[in-house]
Amino acid sequence: MRATAALLAVLCACAVPAAHALIRTADNGILVVSIDDSAPGVGLFTIDTGASHPQPRYSVFYPVGTSYVTLRDVTAQEVWANAGETVNTNIEPFAPRSMQAAPAMAALVAIPGGFRTVYVLPHWRVTQDVVLSGTTLEDTRVRQTIELENTSPVARSYGLRTLWDWEIAEQEESRWRARDPDTAFTSTFAAFDVPAFRAFEVVDRAIGMTYSVFGTAGGGPLVPAPTRPDRLAYVQWLDFYQAPWDLEIRGSDEDAATVHYWGYPAPRVMAPGARATFHQYVAARPSALGLRLDEGAAPIPAVSPWPLAGLAGVLALCAFGGLARRAR
Repeated sequence: MRATAALLAVLCACAVPAAHALIRTADNGILVVSIDDSAPGVGLFTIDTGASHPQPRYSVFYPVGTSYVTLRDVTAQEVWANAGETVNTNIEPFAPRSMQAAPAMAALVAIPGGFRTVYVLPHWRVTQDVVLSGTTLEDTRVRQTIELENTSPVARSYGLRTLWDWEIAEQEESRWRARDPDTAFTSTFAAFDVPAFRAFEVVDRAIGMTYSVFGTAGGGPLVPAPTRPDRLAYVQWLDFYQAPWDLEIRGSDEDAATVHYWGYPAPRVMAPGARATFHQYVAARPSALGLRLDEGAAPIPAVSPWPLAGLAGVLALCAFGGLARRAR
């Protein structure tokens, strides 16, 4: 599936000269954030492992351009995306809009630990912060924060979606499981409305994984706290890349992504001049998200000491009998 998308991209590139992307990075040695600071992709970012990660120079997200943010303005019946292109025009009665093209304006600046991208749209100001923090494997995390501000004179109904396109150790068909409480790894796509789990784990394969990466669902001790989504879904990437808001979830064992919704299924309402902020995190270890989890196999069930004591007695008798027979 990714090969089809790549072929289409190559054909398009042959028809239209490609702009030279200006990629800026934040790197603490454990994780590396790379973000686009050029048109038409201002604010698109990816994450890789750094030189001091146990598995250095590997991907976490697919390279820049496949993970993006959607603002669904129900009042204006417009869907705004920072995908760097119009991903789908067939979304009637909504009209597709780009956060990086007129009448919108986009600008990126450096902030401590990362980057801030501000999108000025008709009726909205969208601010995305992507910030890398920590100094060790155990505390390194990336925070993506989206702040929405209603700059219009009327209340507006809206929804927000983020799409994260996972690629663990160059493996696009990533496996997923919920953490705290835990589920088994799966490759079957599914959705979770107001998820009760605190985090999720993504790996390249369920057995003998190269490394794990963790994302938040909600709760925990982090400040600012992750904002629990109205829906979190493990999905086929191309389906949801091409559908900037929602689509039937289907399939398994294909290019994997997660989508995180606020204002789903019913839109949220924001008063004129009001703001709303949404936080989520990616980390190399659960400890960086304030979680204490077993990262290995399922725990071995506890065994009562009394059967063990009985077994020890039987083994002792057998050994004594063997010695007696050898003595004879």
